[in-house]
Amino acid sequence: MKTSQFLLITTLCSAASAQAADYQFANISINQLNWSGSTLERTQAGPFGAKRNFQYLEAEGGLGRSWGDVYGFFDLENWNRNETEIKAADRRYTSKLIARFNLADIGTVPVKLYTHVYDTRGHEFFDQNRVLGLGADLSFGQVWFKPFLGWHQELQYQQGAHFNGYMTGYVAGFDFNAFGQPFSVTQWHETEFKRREHFTTLATPTGTEQHRTGQNGAVALWWTPVKALTTGLQYRYAVNKLGVAGNQNALIYSLKYNFF
Repeated sequence: MKTSQFLLITTLCSAASAQAADYQFANISINQLNWSGSTLERTQAGPFGAKRNFQYLEAEGGLGRSWGDVYGFFDLENWNRNETEIKAADRRYTSKLIARFNLADIGTVPVKLYTHVYDTRGHEFFDQNRVLGLGADLSFGQVWFKPFLGWHQELQYQQGAHFNGYMTGYVAGFDFNAFGQPFSVTQWHETEFKRREHFTTLATPTGTEQHRTGQNGAVALWWTPVKALTTGLQYRYAVNKLGVAGNQNALIYSLKYNFF
């Protein structure tokens, strides 16, 4: 899965945290992702999966209704570099669509049908992840938590489409005021497990390794000084994911313009 994958899904959950029956949002953002020095050094020494710092533009939006909620985004990576400055494969186009449909309530917990399709592609490369499963909505005062568990199918360049084990994860957060300003601390996290043999090979500085489990996510602090603008700092992390074995981490600086 790509490095900037659904970095702002947390915005959807922040909007939903008020438990309103209806909501909607839309924004555009500019984002700078800087990998740690150790991540750059280690991944660039491997046979594939090399990481580079990059800038990306994003458009995203979502809505919630009585039947459930929908979220989507589109990213353009390395939009600010010409073809002489980057490799053709470094200009990537990424989109994601998440839809959750209300099924039933177990006590006070709503159970939802969870679906998502994530797609990233560039020069002679594409990777699409499809998940179908169940999700839920939980809240504890100002804290909200939205877990999911599902079957995972992956369509990858030169591999084709195959069942790829299972994926579980969540988005969670805490909304608060400090110094008279609105803030949010949010996290998204994914765990892939029981990967199939088509997708277990990951790069190391000296070759490859096989891993059937991977972790992927980000923790963020968001500040909205005025309704139209939100700025954020995200800590991006991955373990045995993004084509590379071992730990990877980055900081992402984001500025969003909110339409409503």
